[in-house]
Amino acid sequence: MSVLDSYKVDLLSSHLQGATWEWLIGDSFFTAIDGVVKRGNIQTKVECVNAGSIFKFRICSTGMVIVPCDRCLEDLELRIETKDEIAVKLGNEYSDDGDCVVVPETEGYINLAQYIYEFIVLSMPITCTHEPGKCDEAMMRELSKHQAARSSQEGDGDYDSKADDAPVDERWSVLKNLINN
Repeated sequence: MSVLDSYKVDLLSSHLQGATWEWLIGDSFFTAIDGVVKRGNIQTKVECVNAGSIFKFRICSTGMVIVPCDRCLEDLELRIETKDEIAVKLGNEYSDDGDCVVVPETEGYINLAQYIYEFIVLSMPITCTHEPGKCDEAMMRELSKHQAARSSQEGDGDYDSKADDAPVDERWSVLKNLINN
């Protein structure tokens, strides 16, 4: 039995209206999903708020995840808080195209694990970085060696030598000094 099997909800059950599920999502969940987030500790509560021709599930997750910093690649702890809904209905074949997920009646269940994971990831910022000055110092020193402005400062031949004869606008010199500081 997979770790993700516990997130299956039987849509053919007569006791869905008002039913709730609570899961403590940990590292094994994130490993099984195999996405961007590899570790974390999230408390998730799912409530079936409507069970008729269309099932509505309210999914609330709070906790923290650990992802690599986009700047220095060291672990970064992010606080997560989501409140989302998903609509599900039974049909002939599986579909996840619009506002409503269609699950085949012959199957009769939906696994909410992937949706919970997607809501968690969507609540994360687009760029995940440490606060200024908190990144790994060794990595930041290495990155500073590879700045785009470096090639023209060091005269490594990556620029047009004829440009040296042209007058330089003083504003560029001031900006260049900012990079050097």
